[in-house]
Amino acid sequence: MENNSNINIIDKKNRLDRAVAYLKGEQIIKTQKDISKKMGMSEETISRALKGLEKYLTDSFLEKFAYEFSLNPEWLKNNKGSMLIQQEQKEVPEDDEEEEEEPYLRAERNKYGLSLQRIQELTNLPLKTLKAYDNGSKEMPDDILEAFENLFERIENEYNEREEENNTLPVLITDDMVSSVKVPFYEVDFAGGFTSPEMFSEVKPSFIISSPSFAGADFACILTGHSMSRRIKNGSVIGLKKINEWWEYFPTNEIYAIVTKNGLRTVKIVKRSSESGYIDLIPDPLPEYNNPPYETETIRMEYIIGFYQVVAHAFFERMSF
Repeated sequence: MENNSNINIIDKKNRLDRAVAYLKGEQIIKTQKDISKKMGMSEETISRALKGLEKYLTDSFLEKFAYEFSLNPEWLKNNKGSMLIQQEQKEVPEDDEEEEEEPYLRAERNKYGLSLQRIQELTNLPLKTLKAYDNGSKEMPDDILEAFENLFERIENEYNEREEENNTLPVLITDDMVSSVKVPFYEVDFAGGFTSPEMFSEVKPSFIISSPSFAGADFACILTGHSMSRRIKNGSVIGLKKINEWWEYFPTNEIYAIVTKNGLRTVKIVKRSSESGYIDLIPDPLPEYNNPPYETETIRMEYIIGFYQVVAHAFFERMSF
């Protein structure tokens, strides 16, 4: 029963993450603070619910979230129906006039809670063109329509496979395991294995990590490369915890995973730069991997779209289940 409860919470958190990503993509919200104001709850409560803490991520919380943002509460709670309720709750017209059909792109992406920004990443089409397809102001050419049909067919197959497996995932066997830790592991390289932070709410994990050292992580993936080899071995599994509103405060001189607006990702020691509005990304390689030497990089804080603390890391010679 405990395992089913944990899987249920993970599912709800994943759907909530997808809903938040959708709202951000539609520019309905920008930060966690916007959710707090809209729902009339403290930022601390919102933060804990978004982390998937069972005490806070309740059905009543999801119902209120759905009400405030016009989403489908049954989808958030039980994965029934689609995320948006605009199609499901349309009133039946009193006259015999035919209802206007929703544009194809909008209807299909709403099934899976995909923002236009995510569609742009998947297709490389200009966002302006996608908006025109989405609102029906521009007709979609046949070749583009066929490409979209193939894309959404692939996405549907991925979702169907996830449902068929009944959300059961293998658990990584380690020396220390606790049933209360259920961290999803994605077998991709953080530095080059995905195209968006949303990936971790759209793709099925490879397995679950129950090692107590990963208890504070939201998810885990692989880190390859030698720029941090003095601290993290190449090929290690890293546990990442998303830091909300990090620009207000984050513990300096610790290891973080960074995602930038141009899609680049890196793991480095991070501290605030002497120049206001910037941060320094500091490598820590072993001497044998430091020729030519890695250099500290300084980037604008506003150029960062994803900020994750590395809360755990481990190296497994061979993973077995």
